[in-house]
Amino acid sequence: MNRRLFLKLSATALIEVVGCQNRDRHTISSPYDITVTSDMKAGHQLLWPTPLTKGEQLNTEYIIVGSGLAGLSAAERLADRDFILCELSAGLGGSSSHASYAGESFSQGAHYDLAYPANYGRETLALLEKLGIVAYDPIQNCWNFVDKQYLIRESKAEQIRTETGFQSEILTPGPLKTAFLELVLPYQGQMKMPTWLIDRELHWLDQITFRQFLARSLDLTPDFERVIDYQMRDDYGASANQVSALAGIHYYTCRPYYTESVELFSPPEGNYYFVKKLVSRLNPQRLKTQHLVKRIERDRYGFQVEVIDLSKKALNTYRAKFIVFAGQKHSLQYIFEPDQHLFSHNAYAPWLVMNLVLSDRLNADGFWQNEILEETNKVAKKTFMGFVDNATQVRHNPDYRILTAYYCFIPDQRQILADIETHAESIVERTVTQISNYFNRDISPLIERVFLKLMGHAMPIPKVNYLFDDQNQYRSEPGLVYAGVDNSRLPLLFEAMDSGIQAVKLLDQI
Repeated sequence: MNRRLFLKLSATALIEVVGCQNRDRHTISSPYDITVTSDMKAGHQLLWPTPLTKGEQLNTEYIIVGSGLAGLSAAERLADRDFILCELSAGLGGSSSHASYAGESFSQGAHYDLAYPANYGRETLALLEKLGIVAYDPIQNCWNFVDKQYLIRESKAEQIRTETGFQSEILTPGPLKTAFLELVLPYQGQMKMPTWLIDRELHWLDQITFRQFLARSLDLTPDFERVIDYQMRDDYGASANQVSALAGIHYYTCRPYYTESVELFSPPEGNYYFVKKLVSRLNPQRLKTQHLVKRIERDRYGFQVEVIDLSKKALNTYRAKFIVFAGQKHSLQYIFEPDQHLFSHNAYAPWLVMNLVLSDRLNADGFWQNEILEETNKVAKKTFMGFVDNATQVRHNPDYRILTAYYCFIPDQRQILADIETHAESIVERTVTQISNYFNRDISPLIERVFLKLMGHAMPIPKVNYLFDDQNQYRSEPGLVYAGVDNSRLPLLFEAMDSGIQAVKLLDQI
């Protein structure tokens, strides 16, 4: 590390993110133009309602709450029926959203997926095929992606920086890695998706932590645990000492990562690609953005639903026969109290996504996923998850290069996101320093714009005893069903889509 970067890093280590005002989307004064997007203020109208005018009274057969992949998959299933989808945000996609600048579209949430083994759930595979996303390869017995231009080359997929330099594998080769793989690989082929397909005889793995499972057979070292914890946070939002053994084993064995080449699919807009495919099959008039579901009550017809039209500051009332609740379940305590207890055990990891828009004069080789596992990451209190470089993806404007950085916080740090809304310059400076250190040059003169997306409840943590307990079997109203990965699912794209499909199937049985 050069001396200038060391001093800069040391200085930013002292900066604490403070303050507490909430805004939906705004630009902050800083050396860079910083745009922050957050739904916290809008969502807080459930707690501190503002004066509203009386809106419309409308009827529909179905209301879908939330436009993430779960809600949109449910909508696709209901495409020929009478439904309204309500989304709090100004855009669709939930944690698979995106942003655009100078002709480039880039992810502000989940950003990739991998080819699907043939033993995955048929209904979701059928939907992905219907959307033109995947096609079956009988030679590999796998569902591969149709749009090959969005595949990431294996040689450019990943680079990891540690205290001793760069390495191409996050699990360092050696006896411990060999023993680790010998322990988990026998489960390959058994870790299906959706997870409700996993054989009941393996459910005991959800009753202990992943670290407990590993410690039974392995002599774990601090360095090895640090890497395992990083990977668990990357997909599940928590360490190996918190997520269940089944979740941990699933991470390494749900696809044949160590025995075959698995296609890595990452369009520049990330998983918003899947959102666009779903939306293209839906009537846009039925998709209501900036519509906050405020209250659900049972009535003779079915349900009466109060919905705030945030753009008009008006309170609309819908009467619906059925509801698919694909929004975040922590809000049920305000929206539909009878079922709030079903999800009281849920814990959510807050995430921050930061897009750094650079004029393309970096002149550095690009890798798609860039992990940083060196000791300087202690500055970010183990929250910094590295960055994705769009130099390895399809680019529409070669004059710009987008570096998308990710932060994963623990649930107790959620207030940090509220603080960042008015003090974003501190964490931006910290991130620029981390990435400058990675490239061994100061990238700050190249930055033209910065976008931040704050997600206070981005990812449900698959803790012990979280999976295999679908709360729909305990719901108080048959006509109201729950979808989304925060209903006993792993926080993965395939799980989200399947949950929307299964929710509509439950309603069809009434």
